[in-house]
Amino acid sequence: MKTLSPVVVDNINLDFCRRSKAAAVGFTVVFGILLIKPIATSPEFSLLHQLAAGIGFLCSLTRLFFAIKISRGGFKIMYRWGKIHAGIIVVATTCMSVLCSLGFWDPQNSDSKIFVTSFIVSAIMAGSATSLALKPRISFYFLFMVGIVPGMLLAFSNHQGELPYGIWTIFVFTFVVYVYGNSREFFQSMVARYETEEALNIEKQNLTFAIQQLKSTQDELLNQKSRAEYSAKLASLGEMAGGIAHEINTPLNVILLSAEQQMELMDDSEINKPLMKESIEKVQSTTNRIAAIVRGLRTFARDGAKDPIEPVPLQMLIDNTLSLCYEKFKLNNVDLRLPPVTDLVLHCRPVQISQVLLNLLNNAFEAIRELPEKWIAIEIKDLGEIIEIRITDSGSGIPAEIQAEIFRPFYTTKEIGKGTGLGLSISRGLIEAHHGQLFLDTNHQQTSFVIHLPK
Repeated sequence: MKTLSPVVVDNINLDFCRRSKAAAVGFTVVFGILLIKPIATSPEFSLLHQLAAGIGFLCSLTRLFFAIKISRGGFKIMYRWGKIHAGIIVVATTCMSVLCSLGFWDPQNSDSKIFVTSFIVSAIMAGSATSLALKPRISFYFLFMVGIVPGMLLAFSNHQGELPYGIWTIFVFTFVVYVYGNSREFFQSMVARYETEEALNIEKQNLTFAIQQLKSTQDELLNQKSRAEYSAKLASLGEMAGGIAHEINTPLNVILLSAEQQMELMDDSEINKPLMKESIEKVQSTTNRIAAIVRGLRTFARDGAKDPIEPVPLQMLIDNTLSLCYEKFKLNNVDLRLPPVTDLVLHCRPVQISQVLLNLLNNAFEAIRELPEKWIAIEIKDLGEIIEIRITDSGSGIPAEIQAEIFRPFYTTKEIGKGTGLGLSISRGLIEAHHGQLFLDTNHQQTSFVIHLPK
């Protein structure tokens, strides 16, 4: 017999105890009847018969008690009372063997009693086969004691009846073999069932562990993505730092000159109010410009992933974005070609769309800053349900061999330390999160990136 795992053995033992309840009820009834209606009536057998029936009756009641207790308590109770339960079954089996043996051996028994005894033996073996099959040793002991031993006594008994006792003995032995075979098959099928259940539980545990690992890996990937996006944003901010200094330095110079002019006007005996007013208005407009730059920088630097979708004027998005790069383009003699003022409205997260526009504008600037002809054009088209934003530069386009790679994360054509390779990948993700598209127009003569966004 192959070695079974502890889990399978425990399940079989518990199932054995649970199935024992019905058999215990049957044995209690049989022993009770045999107490009232003995099958061995000879004086020399009567006392032994009643003693065996009484002990068997008490054992069957006790067996029923333990079977119920173990069924309710499960493994914990089974470990405590399981061996006692099995021992009680052995005692009851021995008592039943004594009763059947006396029934066959008693010379005063008629053919009818022999027949009834045979029927009892067959019925008990058949009825107990399933309940005892899960304990092969007890099952074998039961069939030997209740079938083989009484059958042998029947074969050598001295009866004067007309039954062919030899043939009847062969019938009993044949039935024992039949029941034993069925018990073995039942035991093997139950073992296969519990082994399958154990394997499924192991696979379930492995699958649960794999899911946990997958979730952990997914969380780690999300964290890495967040860190990568943050690094890309810091890199973009670093690239912008010099431009921002120029963006703010120029209006600060205007404010300084206006302040000096106002001081000179204050020294005059007669204040030139129109000129003073003009100077103050220049300071106000310049201050508003600095505020717009700071507002645009703050917008770009923060994470807008959790912002709600809201209606935003497209012109405001463009103006806020240009406030962060206009002066850089001007200082590098880049011709910035702007679209006519538009009244189109986008339903979007404005922070994310500004980040995408600024990333495309910075990419265009880096691509053309060394070219003799430097220009960047922003075009806007209303395509019905879709708004198209196109950013084109004076470059000659992206080589065909790398067009399929430019949106791949960490792919960059910039020198080491000057690019993370995440800008276009993140930008495409932000646009797709708005149910839009970001793609390269490969049919355009220059380098032209197109954004399609639903209104």
